[in-house]
Amino acid sequence: MDKYSGEDLLLGLYAIQKKAAEAPWALKEHELPKGNWKRVIDPDGEAFCNIVTKNYVIGIKTGRVIFLDKNTKKRLTPIMGFYHLNSGDVKPDESELVVLENGKHFHVISLKTFEVIKKVLVPRGTYTGDVYCTFSEDGKILYVPVQLYDYDIRQYKYFMCEYETENYTLIKKTEIKREEVDWWTDEKKD
Repeated sequence: MDKYSGEDLLLGLYAIQKKAAEAPWALKEHELPKGNWKRVIDPDGEAFCNIVTKNYVIGIKTGRVIFLDKNTKKRLTPIMGFYHLNSGDVKPDESELVVLENGKHFHVISLKTFEVIKKVLVPRGTYTGDVYCTFSEDGKILYVPVQLYDYDIRQYKYFMCEYETENYTLIKKTEIKREEVDWWTDEKKD
């Protein structure tokens, strides 16, 4: 049995990681096409999803949200304790941030107090996956794509949920085609 030094092992792991990152199926850094602010998915960055607004740079990581004040250049207190965050959006007036948790709900965070002010469940039986939410241009509607497995036809159905943003109440759930889903991956799902 061959013995490897710690350095050889690390170099080998680095080579494997580099090869995987260069694979055609690997997720690459890219901007999300919709929304009022610049949103970048960066699988190798400090945060998976970055949102750049007029006043903040917001990083959404698996279990926390980090904030940088663009005016003072100071890092603000992060919000932690989430399960699996993957994307989010900021209202056009920069008053609230919504972060989408992979699963059955999303969180609304005040950008005045930097506290979670609401946890909202998506419709019963549905869940969010590799998707992102988007505020309307006026900030009055939040669009959240969800999916539901239909056991009768043995395939997923996709829906666009519309929430009013005063209380984040569901006002409409419309079935959409798979191609219309807002995936955060850099390609449409097959």
